[in-house]
Amino acid sequence: MKIAIIGTGNIGSTLARGWAKTGHDIFLGVRDLNNFKGKALLSQKNISAHHIPEAVSKAEVILISVPPNVIPFVVSYLKEAEEKVIIDPTNSFRSKPEGFENGFDALTRLTSCKHIVKAFNNTGFENMIHPAGLDTFVSGDSEKAKKIVVQLAKDLGFANCYDFGGSDKAALQEQLGMAWINLALIQGMGRNIAINVVKR
Repeated sequence: MKIAIIGTGNIGSTLARGWAKTGHDIFLGVRDLNNFKGKALLSQKNISAHHIPEAVSKAEVILISVPPNVIPFVVSYLKEAEEKVIIDPTNSFRSKPEGFENGFDALTRLTSCKHIVKAFNNTGFENMIHPAGLDTFVSGDSEKAKKIVVQLAKDLGFANCYDFGGSDKAALQEQLGMAWINLALIQGMGRNIAINVVKR
């Protein structure tokens, strides 16, 4: 698939590397082509950098991996993305988009995009590097987007990508991410823990 990644911090960079390794074309959407975090990603096959509008235009799937308070700014680049799949992996831990509960809320209310999902928010980037045996989740109203995310999760090596429900469950899924943050960082259990579904 052709995937635009806006935001090349830990999560964005890790997913870019993982998907590129499995043959997906990754377009990093950046403001300054000469100076951006994650520039070392360009040494990997299938990864290229573009101004944000060009990256969005080229892609079928767009990952918005920026601090939640930056999402209203990013929305200005999504006017032509109505039929594209938008993935929100953010958790509003340190900041929220002004006037919105979380990043998913901002994306759904500020855009006309039809295929927005919450995904890849329930664990740290370290676990995403080697996700074998780990579970992840996806929520949203678009079955098309969910199907794509399930495949992208499998491509990374996740054991399962469970359907967490519709858009009304995105905030609850974000709380799952916040629970991981609480256990890993605030309670001191460490970033290598994971939240899995165990069937007995």
